[in-house]
Amino acid sequence: MTTLKISRKMTHGEELIIISRREFERLQQRLVEVKDALAKIRRGEKELHLGKTKVLRSLADLKK
Repeated sequence: MTTLKISRKMTHGEELIIISRREFERLQQRLVEVKDALAKIRRGEKELHLGKTKVLRSLADLKK
């Protein structure tokens, strides 16, 4: 196993972790998906607050 020493000056005293590029890219994609979901939730909550939504008892109510 290779040991690597990194100065605390470079990390400003913070902990440092190393992950594979594949894992990093997977986490970045997950972040994009979560941000998108949160934006949609905020938009839905805003529309609910403004009264732009309908309450449905079943999918058949969509036809009305």
